[in-house]
Amino acid sequence: MTELLLIRHGLPLAGVFDPGLAPQGTAQAEHLAAWLGHEDLDALYVSPYRRARETAAPLERLTGMTATVLDDLREWDTDVSQPYTPPEQIGADDPRAAALAEGRFEDFVPDLDRDAFRARAVRAMNTILDAHPGGRVAAVCHGGITNTYLATVLGLPTMFWFHPDYTSVSRVRRMPGGRTVLHSVNETAHLIARRAVDAGTAA
Repeated sequence: MTELLLIRHGLPLAGVFDPGLAPQGTAQAEHLAAWLGHEDLDALYVSPYRRARETAAPLERLTGMTATVLDDLREWDTDVSQPYTPPEQIGADDPRAAALAEGRFEDFVPDLDRDAFRARAVRAMNTILDAHPGGRVAAVCHGGITNTYLATVLGLPTMFWFHPDYTSVSRVRRMPGGRTVLHSVNETAHLIARRAVDAGTAA
């Protein structure tokens, strides 16, 4: 059995092309690394985007591994006409705000070539899984590509079906017979534990 951890990047900065992490996102990445330090990862992959590479950096330091940059892990925003905007930074007058508020995640990226994006997401994950039979591997990537790949694993007709939290972890397992199954979605225990510590400190 091979286990693949799909990790969304931390909170990015706003208003720039290919943003890095905001201070809160950097803290999220540190909490993530501490939480995953016991996982005995065999390899680490990362999207070429700064927000993903900066999220992977604490995990690289902790494990001593160097993440392999895989271009197919990049998000959809290079494939559409509109610039990337973190969902929580979209203005109320933007039509995408209503789609998010109503859970219509499929309408968030109206002009994306969905077939090409889905094919790229599957190709990326198959590349990783094929390279590490029997291992445990982490891929630091993006919410859209995680959505799309998990939708494919589940056989869902829609590509964007949930909203992953920053630095959340979702897991799939490729079984010995070759079937890939969903194991977990949107794990955020590291963020919940950190909030509890901060609340106790404040009290």
